[in-house]
Amino acid sequence: MTPPAPRPETAGVRLVVSDLDGCLLDSETYAFEAARPALARLAESGWPLVLCSGKTRAEMGPLVERLGLAHPFIVENGGAIVFPSSSFDGELLGARERQGVRILELGPARTSLVRALGEIAQAAQVRVRGFADITPGELGTLTGLSEPEARAALEREYDEPFLVEEGTVDEIARAAAERGLVVTHGGRFHHLMGGSDKGLAVRTLLALYERAGRGLEAAALGDAETDLSMLKAVRRPVVVPRRDGTVDPALAAELPDAERAPSPGPAGWNAAVLTMIAGGRLPRIRETVQGGPR
Repeated sequence: MTPPAPRPETAGVRLVVSDLDGCLLDSETYAFEAARPALARLAESGWPLVLCSGKTRAEMGPLVERLGLAHPFIVENGGAIVFPSSSFDGELLGARERQGVRILELGPARTSLVRALGEIAQAAQVRVRGFADITPGELGTLTGLSEPEARAALEREYDEPFLVEEGTVDEIARAAAERGLVVTHGGRFHHLMGGSDKGLAVRTLLALYERAGRGLEAAALGDAETDLSMLKAVRRPVVVPRRDGTVDPALAAELPDAERAPSPGPAGWNAAVLTMIAGGRLPRIRETVQGGPR
């Protein structure tokens, strides 16, 4: 299946795709209380909310249940699309059944990425530490996650997050590109991925909705470089500023005409989504950089 290219801007957003940390979730506390009004309005309006994150299926499944969502969600930066029971009634060729959900895998198995990261780091003479070498306790110290949450974060299947301990990530990225792999940066970690990204996953999901007779125009909200392909895949990209109020430089450079949420985290996410549902528009990034607060 070849996903369609993003369509030009027309009226009628009816689906919202969202990153989690730094957007719907606070980047430090992981709380989403400030976003409850927009979550309620989305539910009332019948707009699907598709979560699209670097988090694992083990992390996102319980969160989807807590939020009361009944829609597909995208895990590990586009590595797979997960379809909970009754979330999608269309045909899913190639999907596999596992633990009561259907999973459409788009990226390679994580085991191959772990092996590739070690070989790439050795060839580039860069010292890295991937999630394969990090314990739950260490990850909890780095991220503030509880031990059970850290264990869920380490249950990766389709990408390998890592830290650069000596050398530069540019050297890793160049060596990865030679293998057809991609390195991108999230809130705390770099990620080695291959074969898919958030953008491909979003385009694939939108194509599936269209083939099922439910063509939906989409908006997306993201705050980091890992969200770039996702934001480019929709007709209405919205960038949520980082905790210090600035916009990620990669997003500002690539998407100057994207809309900008008024504040960081779930409060800004809430305001942006409520504005969209009401039919309003947010300032574009180029406007806020040139003539307003950053």
